[in-house]
Amino acid sequence: TLFVASDNTRLPLQIVGVWQPRDRTDPFWFYQPDAFTEMLFTSEGQFTQQVAPVLADAVSTAVWYQLYDGGRIRPASVNDFLQNVTIVEARATALLDGTTLDASPVSALQNYGRSNNLLTLTLTIFSIPLIGIILYFISLIANMVVARGASEIAVWRSRGTTRGQVLGVYLLEGLLVGGLGLAGGLWLALQIARLMGRTRTFLDPAILSANGAGELTPVLSGTAVSYALIGVGLALLALLIPALLAAAHTIVTMRWQQARSLLAPVWQRYFLDVLLLVPPFYGWYQLERQGTISLLGGGRDPFANPLLFLVPILFCFSLALVALRLFPLLIGGLAWLAEKLPGTTLLLTLRQLARATAQYTGPLLLLSLTLSLASFTASMAVTFDDHLTDQIYYQTGADLNLAELGEDTEQDNQQQQGALGELTQPTTPPSGDEDEPRWLFLPVSDHLLVDGVQAAARVGEYTAVSSIGGRQQSGRILGVDRVDFAQVAFYRPDFAGNEALGGLMNRLAVQRDHILVSRDYLLRNSLQVGDPLRLTIGAAGEFAEAEFTIAGPLDLFPTQYPQDGPFFVANLDHLHEALGGTYPYNVWLQTDSAVPSSEIIDGTRQLGFAVITAQDARDRILQEQTRPERQGLFGLLSVGFLAAAVLTVLGFLVYAVVSFRQRTIQLGMLRAIGLSVGQMAAYLAGEQAVLIAAGVGLGTGLGVWASRLFIPFLQVGEGSTAVTPPFIVQIAWEQLGTIYALFAAMFIIAVLVLIALVARMRIFEAVKLGEAV
Repeated sequence: TLFVASDNTRLPLQIVGVWQPRDRTDPFWFYQPDAFTEMLFTSEGQFTQQVAPVLADAVSTAVWYQLYDGGRIRPASVNDFLQNVTIVEARATALLDGTTLDASPVSALQNYGRSNNLLTLTLTIFSIPLIGIILYFISLIANMVVARGASEIAVWRSRGTTRGQVLGVYLLEGLLVGGLGLAGGLWLALQIARLMGRTRTFLDPAILSANGAGELTPVLSGTAVSYALIGVGLALLALLIPALLAAAHTIVTMRWQQARSLLAPVWQRYFLDVLLLVPPFYGWYQLERQGTISLLGGGRDPFANPLLFLVPILFCFSLALVALRLFPLLIGGLAWLAEKLPGTTLLLTLRQLARATAQYTGPLLLLSLTLSLASFTASMAVTFDDHLTDQIYYQTGADLNLAELGEDTEQDNQQQQGALGELTQPTTPPSGDEDEPRWLFLPVSDHLLVDGVQAAARVGEYTAVSSIGGRQQSGRILGVDRVDFAQVAFYRPDFAGNEALGGLMNRLAVQRDHILVSRDYLLRNSLQVGDPLRLTIGAAGEFAEAEFTIAGPLDLFPTQYPQDGPFFVANLDHLHEALGGTYPYNVWLQTDSAVPSSEIIDGTRQLGFAVITAQDARDRILQEQTRPERQGLFGLLSVGFLAAAVLTVLGFLVYAVVSFRQRTIQLGMLRAIGLSVGQMAAYLAGEQAVLIAAGVGLGTGLGVWASRLFIPFLQVGEGSTAVTPPFIVQIAWEQLGTIYALFAAMFIIAVLVLIALVARMRIFEAVKLGEAV
C-alpha cells in the first residue's frame, strides 16, 4: 500500500516484477539507473486510470526523451538542424511554460560545426600547393597538345576558320575529357578520403592493411561536387587559353614565332619572380625577430594555423623562378666549355638547351617545384612525426610511467592504535618503532615478472630548495637508479651538450653525492663542475638537507621543464639516505609494444604493487595521431607527395614524346648529315639527363634549404610542454629516395621510347622541303 502523506491517501499496489539494467551505458537511460532505486514504475495507462485520479498533484515532473538516428547528419545540414532545434524549443516553451531542454546534441554539434569549418579551411589552404601543381601540370599538357596542333590551327585560320570555331573544337574536347575526369575523380576522391581516415603518420603503410574497424565512411557532399566542378572549370580554362593564343596565328605568323622566341615569359618580362622574393624573405625576417609565426589568432596549434606553411612554399616557388632565369646563362657557359672538348654529342645537347630554353621552362619548373615542395613537406611531416614521439616520451619519461605508493607504516600504526582504543594503552612505545622505516616497498625487480616488461627503474621526483647568497630557489630533483635508468629512459644527446646518457650516469657513479644540475642554474649562480651544493629535499611532507658535488650540466632531462625552475638529477639511494628512509617513487618501464599497457598494469597490481596512476607513452601518441586535424593534414601531405611525384613523371614522359614529334625535321637533318642512331640516342638522352639532373638538384636544394630555414619556427603551442624538447629538423631522404627512384625509372623509360622512335624514323619522311604539319 502506498501512503500519500499530504492527505493520508492510501493506494493499494501489487508488485509484479523486479528490474535491473542490462547495460548501464545504453543510450536508453536518460538518467543514471541509480536515480530510480527509490521509485516505482507503472504503465502510462495504469497511472492515468488509477494513480492520477487519487492524487491532487499527480504530475511533478514530465520528461520527454527520444532517441534519433544521427547517422544522416552531414556538415552541410548542421546549421539547419540547430535552427530546427531552436524552433522546437521555442514552440514547446510557448505551449508549456517552464519547459527546458536538458539533454540534446546542440552543444556537441556546435563544437562539431566549428571544428569542421576550421578543418575545412585548414585542408583547403594546405591543398593550395598541390592544386597549383595539378593546374600547372594540366596547363603544361594542354600547351603541348595545342602546340602540336598549332600548324593545323594555323591552316584553319588561313582558310577562314574563326577563333570562336577553334575554341569550340577545344571546348568540346575539354568537356568530354572533363566529364570523364569528373566521374573518375569523384570516385577516386572517396577512396582517397577513406585512406586519409586511416592515416596516422606521413606515408603510413598501415593504411593499405586496415581491417575496416572504425573506418571513416566518406560521403560525397554537394560541397565536394562543387569543388570538383570548379576544378573542371579551371582545367578547361587551362586548355582554352593556349588554344586562344594559337588561334591568333596564321601560317606566316606561326612560322615567324617558331623561328625564334618572340617574347620571354610574362613573369620574366615584368620581373615578377624577383618581386615574389619579397614576401618570403620578409616572413623569414619577421621569424628571426619574433621566433615564431603568429597568424590566424596566435598560432597555438600548427595544425590550426595553415598560413604557417605558405611562407616557405612561396619561398621555394619564387627561388625556383629566379633559378630558371639564370638557367640559360649556366647552360650557355657549359656549352662554351663543351666547345673545347672533343666529340659532338655533348656540344649538341648543351647548345640545344641553351638556344631553346623556353621549350624546357615548363617541364623544368614543374620538376623543380615538385621536388622542392615534396622535400619541404616530407621533411616537415617527418619532423612533426618524430617530434610528437619525442614530446610525449619527454613528458612520460619511458614507455610506461607508474606512480606507485608503498605501505605507510606510520599510518598503519595510527589506525591500529585507533582500533584498539582504550583496550591497549602502552606507556612506552614498542621496541624498534623508532628504527622502523616510514615506507615499505616491494623490490622493483619484481616488475620484470610481469609479461611484457623488459626493464624497470625507480625514479623519485621530489622538491629541492637551494639557498645561495641568501636567495632561495625552488626546483625539482630526480633521484634515479643509474644502472637501470639508462635501460628505460627516453633521452637525446642534445639534452646535455651531445653527451650520451651512459656518460651522464657514469658521472653519478663516481661518487654517491654527485649531482647533475640544469645549466641555467649553474650560470645564474656562477657555479662550476666540482663545486659543493647543499639542497633541502622534500618528500611526502618530510624535509632534510643533503650535500652534493656538482658533476655536470644539463640543458634538458625527461619530465623536467626549465620554464618551471631549476632541476637536478642525483642518485636515488643518496636522496633516501638523506631523508632517513625510502620514500614513494615512480617506476619507469620499458615494455613490449605487443603487450597492451592495461595488461601490464593489471599484472603489476596482481603482484601487490599499489599503482596509483599510469602514463602510457604509446597510447598518448596514438591518441594524438588520431586527431582529425592531424589525420587530415598528414593524409593530405601524403597524397600530395605521391600525386606530385606521379604527375611530374607523367609530365616528363609526355614532354619527351611530344618534344620528339615537334623536332622531327631537326632530328631528321641530324641523321641526314651523318649522326648515327647511337649518337642520336645519346643526344636525346643527354637532354633528358641534364633537365632531370637540374630539376632534381634545384628542387632538392630549395626544399632542404627551406626545411632548415623555416621548420624550426613551426614549433608553436601553448605552455612549456609544447616547445620542449626543441625540433630536430629531419630531412626526409628516405621518402625522397622514392621520388628519385621514380625519376630514374622515368628517365630509363623515356630514353627507351626515344631510342625506339629514332630507330623507326625514316630520314626521307622526316626531312621535308616545305611545310611540316
